[in-house]
Amino acid sequence: MTRGYLIRGGDLYDGSSGPRCADVRIVGETIDAIGDNLPADDCQVIDAAGLIVCPGLIDLHVHCFDGAGLFSVPPAAIGLKTGVTTMLDTGSAGALHFAAFHKYVMPAAAEDVFALLHIVQIGCHGNVHAPPYFGELSDIRFACVDRAVECVERFGDRILGMKVRLTASLAEYKPSHERIAMHRAIEAAQRTGLPCMFHHKDSAIAIDEALAALRPGDVYTHMYHPGKSGPFDEDGRPHPATLEARQRGVRFDVGHGIGSFAWRVAERACREHGFWPDSISTDLHRFCIDGPVCDLPTTMSKFLHLGMPLEQIIAATTSRPAAAMRRGDRFGTLAPGRQADVTVLRIERGRCELTDVRGETRTAEQRLVPVQVFKAGRHHPVDAATPMP
Repeated sequence: MTRGYLIRGGDLYDGSSGPRCADVRIVGETIDAIGDNLPADDCQVIDAAGLIVCPGLIDLHVHCFDGAGLFSVPPAAIGLKTGVTTMLDTGSAGALHFAAFHKYVMPAAAEDVFALLHIVQIGCHGNVHAPPYFGELSDIRFACVDRAVECVERFGDRILGMKVRLTASLAEYKPSHERIAMHRAIEAAQRTGLPCMFHHKDSAIAIDEALAALRPGDVYTHMYHPGKSGPFDEDGRPHPATLEARQRGVRFDVGHGIGSFAWRVAERACREHGFWPDSISTDLHRFCIDGPVCDLPTTMSKFLHLGMPLEQIIAATTSRPAAAMRRGDRFGTLAPGRQADVTVLRIERGRCELTDVRGETRTAEQRLVPVQVFKAGRHHPVDAATPMP
């Protein structure tokens, strides 16, 4: 019987720096040692020469409240088999339903699943895809600060912050509903001492007003969306409010999804103006899992194509999201004594098509593919043949 695993000779990215060639030895649920030419000590040896060894990938924006509402998918569909060891569900559940999420979905997952609580008690359970159409901000009475605070106090082991979706159609095109929900989400976050994430897309709330409401450590997601009210002008130049928000500590997240990553926005913002994301996330749900998102490594590959340095791509899917979740002491880095969440990736060479939310494609020469994944020291199979959208 093997004692653990020795990942031999990979290109190590520890979440904050890299690469360096090193071995990683896993014993039990923890990383036992990192170094050169480590003895196997009865561990199963995995040859990682030419491969990327990094902390277990963290997806900062998913919808995995399986069985509830229109959006969510099972954690297993977007987790370990794609190299993701930890995920943050962003507002699928509100105070009325979070107990079910906590009782039935989270403990059954092999991945670590955490959540942002939607300020609206019904969560993302509105219906904007088939009649009768209604968004969760249609009745602003559901945006209740007291109920949100009570829910956080009850389930603080899994709730890491607040979420609000600011889109005009979700509020029956009533700006007052969006504005009330925005301020109530911040109030609930302040009362619980937690961060808040804004979904802000095609909103009646101007970008300056939305960003001004966010505090250091809060997250603005869907940053490269092609709709109105975004953080960039038509040429991809960051608005002054965007630059000021980043300077004071607001985090900017990708949140790709079905409508929030456009090549024409990201290419200009990143390549011409150097406004790269703090975290790379998928916003995976049932309407984008079969494309254009597919999985986190595919989204990472889009930023590899844009020219983001690999070291920064790894940080944006490991140490930075861990810091945003305030769980950097547990996830996001590789070090002896830490929980053994490890992902091994390969850069696959060859032409591949990468598609955005508008159906526009770019031909890349390489992509990132998961090869091995370990969660708390346990080896899990990966789907290395994920089809390219």
